[in-house]
Amino acid sequence: MIIYMERDSVAALTEADIKRIIEENEVNLKYAELERYYRGDHPILHTTKKDSTAPNNRIVNNMPKYITDTAVGYFLGKPVVYSSQNDAFMEALQDVFDYNEEQDENTEVAKKCSICGDCFEMLYMDEDAQIRFTKVHPGQGIMICETGFDTPLLMLRIIYSKDKNNTPIKKVEMWDKEQCWYFRSINNGPLDLEDIQPHYWGDVPFVYYINNEDRLGDFEGVVSIVDAYNRVQSNTANYFQYNDEAILKVLKMGDVSSQDIAAMKEKGAIILEDGGDIQWLIKEVSDSPLENYKNRLREDMHIFSNVPNLTDENFGGNLSGVAVSYKLWGIEQICAIKERKFKRGLQRRIELITNMLNLMGGNYDYRDIDIQFRRNKPQNLLEIAQIIQMLADLLSKESRLKMLPDVDNPRDELDKLRDEQQKEMSSFGASGYEMLAKALQTAQEPTPAAGEPKEAVNE
Repeated sequence: MIIYMERDSVAALTEADIKRIIEENEVNLKYAELERYYRGDHPILHTTKKDSTAPNNRIVNNMPKYITDTAVGYFLGKPVVYSSQNDAFMEALQDVFDYNEEQDENTEVAKKCSICGDCFEMLYMDEDAQIRFTKVHPGQGIMICETGFDTPLLMLRIIYSKDKNNTPIKKVEMWDKEQCWYFRSINNGPLDLEDIQPHYWGDVPFVYYINNEDRLGDFEGVVSIVDAYNRVQSNTANYFQYNDEAILKVLKMGDVSSQDIAAMKEKGAIILEDGGDIQWLIKEVSDSPLENYKNRLREDMHIFSNVPNLTDENFGGNLSGVAVSYKLWGIEQICAIKERKFKRGLQRRIELITNMLNLMGGNYDYRDIDIQFRRNKPQNLLEIAQIIQMLADLLSKESRLKMLPDVDNPRDELDKLRDEQQKEMSSFGASGYEMLAKALQTAQEPTPAAGEPKEAVNE
């Protein structure tokens, strides 16, 4: 959660003000509800019927999970590519990324943004004095920014836990640009200030990621459609179950007992009086309108979430790259928005890491790092290779390597290529150089004109 205040007001906050802000903002029902939908805990599972004997199927169509997993996989299924002209800076930054499993962290942050609409990330130093970063649930953080700006002035991190006696404990960390205040509450008691420690990040060491400007999750807009689909699917199952357990109605059967009916069922024959009749009490279900309604709900879920139905028969294996691109047009648009917002978060992460690297003796500028996203979609490698070849005279090797979908770090590939060339030159040997020099000398000698006698060569 993020709130805005005037800079002067933030500077004048007291402990009582901090406690009040936490009490007013620490509970956000939206996050809990959206996460329940992602996990498959939908309202249909908690419905009851007035008639306890009636069928009560509770079928969950977990479209929210499908939407989030598909969108995040398409957006960050391929790792983000970083590059810089400063090799020392890029190497130091890559070491930090590798230590933190940066690719997995990016995916988890993007997933939380897809579900909840936003997410925090905390940077800290571990016990080995190594730079670390980890996501913070949006419901466990309150970022205070200056009104009209997104630069954080204060960050409140709330941590819930229990002791060995199962007593609830609430810890609150308040971070500004220089220090961190540590508060603690036991058994829902008052928050007590326990410690104040300086930190050396040069800024509030938190990053705020958003899914879009409105902080909406990817499936938040289709929740009502998901509920409607769950109901109609459950009711369809109820209809069939009701008919499977239908009551047998018999008219004018005469004076018979239940044993007689059982015997008739076993023998497959029933004796009725004149004018008698037998039939099942069933509910008539018009299958065609019902299926059309469900198909429309499914289609609306895909349309309004911009996530395509990848199981659709229209996604055949013989589609051209252009045809596939048109079918992925909707999800490409939401990923374009995700990319711009997520890139801002990555830039701030790199800026904070750079502050600490400079404190350790470096002299780097976070703006030297270039960030490139790649979509995880079917690729025509032959077509890409041809395009790269056509751009050989216009782009550098590093820029062309970035275009390859399977190259995560172009700088590493250039280093490997350079090493291979050096090994080839080393294995060429002195004799190889002599042969090459002789061949070059021969190639540079003038060729005699037609009919002109050649000079004799003395052996």
